[in-house]
Amino acid sequence: SEPVARGHMQLPRALAHEPAPPNVLTAATISHDTHVSADVVVIGTGAGGAVAACRLADAGFRVVMLERGSYLTRADFTENEGALNEQLYADGALRTTDDGAFALVQGQAVGGSSLVNWMIMLRTPDHVLHEWAQHAGVYGMSPSEIAPVFDRIESEVHARVVPDDAHSPNNRLLLDGARALGWHATSAVINASKCVRCGFCGLGCRHNAKQSVLLTFIPRALAAGATLYADSQVTRVEQRERDGGSGTPPIKRVHAQMHGRDGSPPRALTIDAPLVVVSGGAIETPALLQRSGFGGGGVGQWLRLHPTTALIGVYDHDILVNTGIPLSSVCDEFSRWNDSDYGFWMHCPPMHPSFASAAMPGFGADHAAMMRNFRKLGVIVALTRDGADRAKPNGSVSIDKRGRISIEYALGVEERRRVRAAQHAAAQLHFANGAREVVSMHASPVRMRSTKDLPALASASLDANRIAMFSAHVNGTCRMGTDPESSGTTPDGERHGVRGLYIADGSLLPTSLGVNPQETIKAVVSVIAERIAVRHAGIQRG
Repeated sequence: SEPVARGHMQLPRALAHEPAPPNVLTAATISHDTHVSADVVVIGTGAGGAVAACRLADAGFRVVMLERGSYLTRADFTENEGALNEQLYADGALRTTDDGAFALVQGQAVGGSSLVNWMIMLRTPDHVLHEWAQHAGVYGMSPSEIAPVFDRIESEVHARVVPDDAHSPNNRLLLDGARALGWHATSAVINASKCVRCGFCGLGCRHNAKQSVLLTFIPRALAAGATLYADSQVTRVEQRERDGGSGTPPIKRVHAQMHGRDGSPPRALTIDAPLVVVSGGAIETPALLQRSGFGGGGVGQWLRLHPTTALIGVYDHDILVNTGIPLSSVCDEFSRWNDSDYGFWMHCPPMHPSFASAAMPGFGADHAAMMRNFRKLGVIVALTRDGADRAKPNGSVSIDKRGRISIEYALGVEERRRVRAAQHAAAQLHFANGAREVVSMHASPVRMRSTKDLPALASASLDANRIAMFSAHVNGTCRMGTDPESSGTTPDGERHGVRGLYIADGSLLPTSLGVNPQETIKAVVSVIAERIAVRHAGIQRG
């Protein structure tokens, strides 16, 4: 699609809307209250839900998928930042912890966060898998056992290493800086085919290059006979029977409301099924369980965020952080920081003007000066593997007295040590590339002109709202484990004490990962879904 000029702006030429498949139903196509039955209801269509629906539909189950967000195609991804941020992200891209200290970036449309993520594919580190087996009783996911699952997923989403000549100037900062410092950095593996390097990955892909679940697992599930209801907000899951008899899980009823964009009254949607797979993500999944009376124990506990902040480098030449493949490189020199399993790693994100202006430190004239220099800014984000103190949860998700979601999270002592070290390393990368100034994300920014100024980072506050922190890796809260008091599900992903109610999303992860989670979620859910299919093989023949 070639751009068309409008005034001084270059906007993409409009694309024709593709018709939705007949088994994709939206609020616009459902004019009345609806009740259906199925073998499996999958709630949520992100990296977890879409994979679960695909695997179970392929196994012969009658699958119904429910998604709170809209069904969109490439024609909807207009690259209009303001409108798409509101439409594609949870809470209109304004989701935060209760105290506002952490911005939480999660997708909310058919395809979930896979629709808006930055495409990097990283396998779960071996030491993390060993930790899960040792401390959570997870089985069948050792490095050798799960390696074929990773192979399969990478093939399904066309995962390939980014060629050396395809890195944006911003990603070259990380690669070149690491080389100058003698640190380990490498080209990333991304799930894209025929990528045009436009840089708008966070707003959906109008070129159908990003191989999100919208283009991979969801179409496969639909082709295998699944039905998808978009615009459908699930309010609760009700257990209709005490016992299904003959080993069959009891029937459950999923209650949802279908909301249209035209202001028409919502329609009630109910689905009866013996199997329910909740894949709403680490915020919505525990909230739904609690609203449905299936909370308690580890549900909502052990929220993990990979606490993330950024260091901004000011250069004498153009960087253009809003262009090119977003995360085409990774520096993992410090992933085993201080000989521990808990460290940090660094990426270079895309920064478009609206997002940059909201995140940029400073106020008034200082902020305006930074934005006027937008073309010459380089950005490196530093992500910390949280949870080094296994006995102390950092955060939780709960329902308050008014039924609203409450999200609490705070950096512990160990996270603070690693965040400071990560800031220091990111600043070093900038200076190794010749930045004339490096600026932190503190409310009162630390401004450094050379490596001699780096010690100033050690005394800058990391208290809530004294530094901009965010996370696009929202995991935990229903983690797998053998102890119902400290975990949400069994190692098979089934909610403790509730037969036939499964979790299949990032909330399952027993610990944070130390790598971006999309490949891990797809792999873990593939294992869980295939266990469900074997365990309940008689249901689809009933």
